[in-house]
Amino acid sequence: MPSGERSQVWYPHVVALLRASWHLAITWDEVVSLRAVLQAELDEYRSRRGIVPAVIRCRECGETGPAAHPKISVRAMLIALRRFGIASDHVSRQREREWARYRATNSLDLYGREQEKNAMARRAVQLGRFS
Repeated sequence: MPSGERSQVWYPHVVALLRASWHLAITWDEVVSLRAVLQAELDEYRSRRGIVPAVIRCRECGETGPAAHPKISVRAMLIALRRFGIASDHVSRQREREWARYRATNSLDLYGREQEKNAMARRAVQLGRFS
């Protein structure tokens, strides 16, 4: 396994997929869906190649073990647009600010999913427990 491959997220084919799928008029729902597609591609590629997370040492207890599998957040995807020259600096930063507002307004987590508290409250209302 090449050096650094365990911690790598933006493999060339994942960047190519981002480049092919990105456009200026993309909606936030499409952005969240694209993030899920990129994450699935990353997970499948790492699994197919047998790439396991790097081993780390816990700062608190000193034990060693595998690090968490890398996850692509919506913000990381927006930063990657700038990093790989897919979108201009200005557009990328503007979309980051818009994402922060959209995320706060809709109570979404880093990955564009509904936060658990919000989801549980919505289910309770649907079940008729609260009105």
